[in-house]
Amino acid sequence: MKRALLIVLAAVLSTAIAIDVHSCGDDYPHPLQVTIPGCNVMPCEVPNQSDISFSVRFAPSFATATLAVNVTATLADFNLPYETPEHLRDGCANIDASCPLAAGQEVTLAGTAPVEAPLTRVTVRMRFEIAGDSGQKVVCFAADVRLI
Repeated sequence: MKRALLIVLAAVLSTAIAIDVHSCGDDYPHPLQVTIPGCNVMPCEVPNQSDISFSVRFAPSFATATLAVNVTATLADFNLPYETPEHLRDGCANIDASCPLAAGQEVTLAGTAPVEAPLTRVTVRMRFEIAGDSGQKVVCFAADVRLI
């Protein structure tokens, strides 16, 4: 049983390659690693009306008892109406550790976000921002998603 589990885990990890993502600017810490299964170069092709899975490895530069996740979407210079899914909002519920986190503690947050747009064959930039106590910036990245 353990051997079968290890084989499945190895197969999943071999298809999940870290991807270079966009920075959110100098005010935001960049993640240590971002993985989007099935995507190794942007834009990531995602069927419209489906989900995009991701994991982000980061280390907050300060101690925090909370992690708030906010996802936004833009098309060119236009903000698209997008509400962060309820199951993603509490980042502490989606990490491989438990809150509170110590400064410099490396953790991985994994989640799935719905991709639902009225258009296809367009590239949307999805921005994932994680804030700690009092809204302090923990990490931020953006990924280009081509809706197919």
